[in-house]
Amino acid sequence: MPWLDHFGFLAPIYDRVITAVQAGRLEALLQLPVDGLLLDVGGGTGRVAKVLAGQASPIVVLDESLGMLRQAQEKGLPTACARSEQLPFPDGTIPRILMVDAFHHLGDQDHATAELMRVLAPGGRMVIEEPNIERGAVKLVALAERLALMRSRFRRPREMKRLFQAAGGRVKISRDGSDFWVVVEKRKHTA
Repeated sequence: MPWLDHFGFLAPIYDRVITAVQAGRLEALLQLPVDGLLLDVGGGTGRVAKVLAGQASPIVVLDESLGMLRQAQEKGLPTACARSEQLPFPDGTIPRILMVDAFHHLGDQDHATAELMRVLAPGGRMVIEEPNIERGAVKLVALAERLALMRSRFRRPREMKRLFQAAGGRVKISRDGSDFWVVVEKRKHTA
């Protein structure tokens, strides 16, 4: 079955429905501010990027939904239309990567993990915020997304840790309520 652009349909109302952004937590986990690019992968309408404005230069919103990216562009944010499984950036060039509430929507999570690690700069940091499928409320969200024919695949925190460790990252997990954060550092090259 072909992928439906659920998010293109939701784009005009998305920011009114999904409002919470834990900016302080994200800034701390990403170790912002940073001199250089912050890539907001699956960043949709740019709601998180807009809140973090001034913490990196530039902040680029990457998404595969043109409808979502149009909303980000209306906020004056730079955008890139691409899939997380095929990032249009050279190896090791991005000092900070952020993904909020999007990893579970990726079609090929293993390939996307490799791509994220490929473009992350040595010594760089990536933070992925995800709903914790171990929580009852998130299980209901997962069921609703399945019924809506979304391609969601939620992973447990320990699964995410193993996935990014296998890709070469140093990984820590932070939890709070129904969410968790995967903090990945890419090792610096040694001579």
